[in-house]
Amino acid sequence: MGIIIDIQKEIIDEFEMFNDWMQKYEYLIDLGKDLPKIKEKYKTENNVIKGCQSKVWLHAEGKEDKIIYAADSNAIITKG
Repeated sequence: MGIIIDIQKEIIDEFEMFNDWMQKYEYLIDLGKDLPKIKEKYKTENNVIKGCQSKVWLHAEGKEDKIIYAADSNAIITKG
């Protein structure tokens, strides 16, 4: 398996622990609280995800052989 497949399986396994949607939402909110903040210079209109009800910024940056993503939102569930 590749790295992304492993990460996807881990996320699915984590969410399968919860019995209802409210527990999943609370978990997402907690995840968002632990994420590093996106730099303010990346909160631009060019980095806004179009079509979202809330404001969501996504920035991608190449480092060595990886793509590093940074994201933020003004909504607590989306942020998670």
